[in-house]
Amino acid sequence: MVASKSVRDIISSHNGTMIDKKVLIIDDDPYLRQLATMLFQKSGAEVYTAADAVEGLIQFYTCNPSLIILDVIMPETSGFEICRRIRQVSDTPIIMLTALNGEEDMLRGLKEGANDFLAKPFSPEVLLARAKAIIRRREQRGGHSRNYDFDNGYLKIDIENRQVLVKQKRLRLSPLEFRLLVFLTRHAGKVLTPEFILDNVWGGERLRNIVYVHVYVSHLRNKIEANPREPRYIQTIYGIGYLFDREGHGDQ
Repeated sequence: MVASKSVRDIISSHNGTMIDKKVLIIDDDPYLRQLATMLFQKSGAEVYTAADAVEGLIQFYTCNPSLIILDVIMPETSGFEICRRIRQVSDTPIIMLTALNGEEDMLRGLKEGANDFLAKPFSPEVLLARAKAIIRRREQRGGHSRNYDFDNGYLKIDIENRQVLVKQKRLRLSPLEFRLLVFLTRHAGKVLTPEFILDNVWGGERLRNIVYVHVYVSHLRNKIEANPREPRYIQTIYGIGYLFDREGHGDQ
């Protein structure tokens, strides 16, 4: 919940202060999502919302936010886990919200990579002030996210602009294909089991199966490999899983 101070008064004094910023709100409380949406929209930000982990991660990869507001207690997958997955590929600022108000939870959130913590109930004015302060500090340090990028001449992955190019030709990837490719490149050189990939890319999605991993790996190979039947990047390590080769030195 949010402290009861007049939101209208707060919004009127902050109009236009977050122009050109994108804010992603991941919270299963529809009232909080609505209130935070109004707060940031009136401050000039473009706002995206999600009610669970799966939707939140999809929105993250799709909208490339400047800031994420993330609740700790979420259905099926906790905010801590969502934070950890985002930190695998991005340092986008994250403010975590909790009704638990415990030091242990705050320490865990910071350990997983959160930039700030707010205990519920909180003042909308404090949330907005914290958000502005985090973005301002980020811009003073150089502005852009240190999102993982991959470029070896043949294959290029630009996370910030959500672009994948093969020989300078842009590919069309679904949000899930893009998420999977980023995850594989982020762990280049390591053998990943299908179970590990499923847990981290599909997350808390109810209808999920290891078969999905094999199917989507096949989709990616068809799009990024010169010869999908003899993959040079996404290699199968039989009996274990998959390995992404940064240099594309797979067997011919």
